[in-house]
Amino acid sequence: MLKKYSFYFFCGVVVLLLSCNEDYTVISTDQFNEFVVLDTLRSTTESSVYLVGTSATDKSPRILVKNSKMYLFGYDSSFEQDSIVYNYDLAFVIDSNGSFRKNGIWVYSDFYTEGTFPFQTKGIKFNVDSIPPNWRSKVPTTEGIYFYENNVLNRISKEQSNEQFNKIKKDGFYFFPKSGRLYTKINSNKLE
Repeated sequence: MLKKYSFYFFCGVVVLLLSCNEDYTVISTDQFNEFVVLDTLRSTTESSVYLVGTSATDKSPRILVKNSKMYLFGYDSSFEQDSIVYNYDLAFVIDSNGSFRKNGIWVYSDFYTEGTFPFQTKGIKFNVDSIPPNWRSKVPTTEGIYFYENNVLNRISKEQSNEQFNKIKKDGFYFFPKSGRLYTKINSNKLE
């Protein structure tokens, strides 16, 4: 989600470097024909959802939703619940070492506003190389967003989504279990 905030003002200028909508790309029929359909995940009269790759043995397939347009999702997306595409953000860190990366990831977040109106930018700065002072307890394994406050780690959202994380906007230590990644949920039936 950091990219969406940091590049919001520049979105029109940096078209070649970063898509303004990073959840999916609208593709043409010619682009679709470059892919191999590995599996049909859903097919109705209104739309179809496919697992596609660059070859029949592609180990990094992508999700494609075909309505009146074709929407290609990134490598880190999955299709669930008959209509929902989970588009996972990049990992906060890649390496799996360090006490901040046990069964999830600790992240210190600093929500900021810089500049003066009308040239204000808002965003989030992340620090992923530390844990709260004196933390000795086990970390939770149930999905959600956890916030550390008053020496206690509390679950503040059952959903590990960008939407829920951006509602909180509190500076401090967060813990994201399992993969440690946030996601965006997109209803494939509502894509136009």
